[in-house]
Amino acid sequence: MTDKSIQVDHYLSIAKNLNNVESVVQLILKVVESPSVYTFSEFLELPFFQTLKKDPILSQYYRLLELFSYGTFSNYNSNKNQYPELNTASITKLRHLSIISIASKNRTIPYKYLSEQLQINNVRELEDLIIDAFYSNIIKGKLDQLNNQLEIEYTIGRDVTDEQVDDILNVLDNWCKNCDFALKTIEAQITKANSFKQNQNEKQANIEQEVLNLKKTIMIQNQESESLNMSKESKKSQKTKGHLGKEYLVVEK
Repeated sequence: MTDKSIQVDHYLSIAKNLNNVESVVQLILKVVESPSVYTFSEFLELPFFQTLKKDPILSQYYRLLELFSYGTFSNYNSNKNQYPELNTASITKLRHLSIISIASKNRTIPYKYLSEQLQINNVRELEDLIIDAFYSNIIKGKLDQLNNQLEIEYTIGRDVTDEQVDDILNVLDNWCKNCDFALKTIEAQITKANSFKQNQNEKQANIEQEVLNLKKTIMIQNQESESLNMSKESKKSQKTKGHLGKEYLVVEK
């Protein structure tokens, strides 16, 4: 279990035993600024915390938990009147969470876009914020100062809304369908490759058989030719002997 998980469990165990509004509000403010807590959905699900939603004044603290669960600094900046005032630590943390959300859609993030979303106009200040996130181990990547962009390698996960769960399921469903299509395509290519290999093997076997047959034919022809030559030589020899015999008889007479 990581230090962050231990800290979350610690705050949750406290939250489950709270039974007064003031203590709940104080815990919410502690949780949103804590450098060890980056998931908040379990707090939102606690029955006593949910009672805050119906209170016209205290509902802003429940919305604050929702903001840190799913929202971004841009959401906060556009609707500050819906939330309690945040201290410096909470604002920094919300900006870190915003970088995580942005990184989930784009692994290369221009400084200009980050500056607009986080309302930080100074590049050095922006880079310090990102470096702080690196040291907190909530994102991993590198600063590309030559091209003025952040390159993301890894981020921790954030809470998701019910709507986002549906989107994730749709993405996974499409991914599975694409995998099925890719698998069928690969299987078809394998079948085609095996068929081609079999045809090539058959052609090779036919060629080898033809070569073997040709060798046999040439061998037979050579044997027949040698046999014919031997027969001719034999006849020629016999004629020569017969001619010499006749000459011998003439001499004797």
